[in-house]
Amino acid sequence: MAERLPASPGELRRFLIDKLPVRGFWIHLDEAWRTLRSHQHYPRSVEALLGEAVSASALLAATLKFRGTLTLQLAGDGLVSLLVAQCTHDFSIRAVAHAPETITGEPDFRDLVGAGRLSVTIEADERSARYQGIVMLEGPTLAACLESYFANSEQIPTSIALSADGQLAAGVLLQNLPPSSLAGAPATSLRDEDWRQLKGRVASLDGPLLRLGTPADVLHRVCGQFDCRLFESAPVRFVCRCDAARVQNVLRSLGIAELRSILAEQGSVTVTCEFCGRPYSFDPIDVERLFAPGASPETPQSLN
Repeated sequence: MAERLPASPGELRRFLIDKLPVRGFWIHLDEAWRTLRSHQHYPRSVEALLGEAVSASALLAATLKFRGTLTLQLAGDGLVSLLVAQCTHDFSIRAVAHAPETITGEPDFRDLVGAGRLSVTIEADERSARYQGIVMLEGPTLAACLESYFANSEQIPTSIALSADGQLAAGVLLQNLPPSSLAGAPATSLRDEDWRQLKGRVASLDGPLLRLGTPADVLHRVCGQFDCRLFESAPVRFVCRCDAARVQNVLRSLGIAELRSILAEQGSVTVTCEFCGRPYSFDPIDVERLFAPGASPETPQSLN
């Protein structure tokens, strides 16, 4: 078994196969993955799927040149009714899943997602643009569904391997690009037999190697006899974008009458961020301040 990497928040590395129009990305999440789940408690099978989705969201974001947010969403009629994983252009990640608190047995991917859809939404800040691609959740794994997304929505042959457990999440994405899309690439396309070989190598990556192996370990398995150039790493971190101002705006939209009713029943109004689990608690004085003349979004409130 590969030697475990030293603990780090997380990193993503780009690589190219020399003399071939092939690029790839390797991701490894350590502390970032555990921090993301520090306020979330999922059954083991859901936890593994969420980790794969988080890794995939960062791999997909790495394929783009944009400033904004990429959102990977699974929605179906299985045990996991909704899963959302997000990654920004600078590799800040967050994610959440809706699933039962306990699940018996060892459900596979099909049991978890059922019949449904996978969507990839890209919101670019600089153009105020929004793009969304959707495919049906028809593959046996999340990686297979994402490969279908690239084949149908992007027309880019892509091979993906993903793995996650309670401590680590990791993945590899490999793409067969048009020869002109990479600087210094040859004028000819990749031979079908070479691409089949590379795809087979990605498919052969097992979970322990993905999660515990170094980039050199993993890419030696992927690239085989082909020369590979590995670029410097980019840090990946968990960052939740919830803040007091956003929560206060949500509460104002409910109206003072609704909030007073909640206060009468519960003594306080508490809003908990689904992504990070941070509770925002408002006592009666905090609530009245929200609706005071000239109230600012920066009005202080109690934080647990």
